[in-house]
Amino acid sequence: MVIVPGSYTWSRPSEGDMVELHDLVSGRTTVLRRPPPDLLVMDDIIRIEALAFREGTGPQAELFGALDADPLRVLAGMNWLIAFWSVLWDLREGEPAGDLVRTLDYDGPWRKGASPEQEQVWRSMSQRVRTGVFAALTGNPESHRVYTAEVRRLAPDVFLHVTLTIMDALSRDLTRQGLELTGMAAGLEANTDPGRSGNGPSFSPPR
Repeated sequence: MVIVPGSYTWSRPSEGDMVELHDLVSGRTTVLRRPPPDLLVMDDIIRIEALAFREGTGPQAELFGALDADPLRVLAGMNWLIAFWSVLWDLREGEPAGDLVRTLDYDGPWRKGASPEQEQVWRSMSQRVRTGVFAALTGNPESHRVYTAEVRRLAPDVFLHVTLTIMDALSRDLTRQGLELTGMAAGLEANTDPGRSGNGPSFSPPR
């Protein structure tokens, strides 16, 4: 068992590809796995997590630069991290992660003063981002296929802007409510073995 300063302990069962995360505040536990390596590597997620908590314009510029090389990998990493945070919220408060994901909505500068037609565009984009987060949350290949098709059909940079804005708002909201988010992806990497074949979703409902 590894005790984390703050509110969590990590405990490794016999299977090296999974870890139990225990929330000392709620007394609840969830089982976590790394994402399938053919979809994501932990280095990507840890980098995105670090950027999420850096101030200024640098993080956004770095993410847009990475988008040029592999947009789907960057967006999949952001979706996975948002799904992870929703599970941490469920672990703490007992609110199902899926319920939190359903509330995600883009409220950034591009939406301000939108016409009715433009408003429909932003509602649709928010729904597409939610589809990507649900794909990460459930590990459902069909949801991931639908999301991937939409990214390829539309502009990846728009997806990045909308997802980044949603991610920033969510991290601030959860942090204000006392949830520790910084370093949790690094904790998952440190407490699991690499090379998972991708059998099963990364997240399990807390109990």
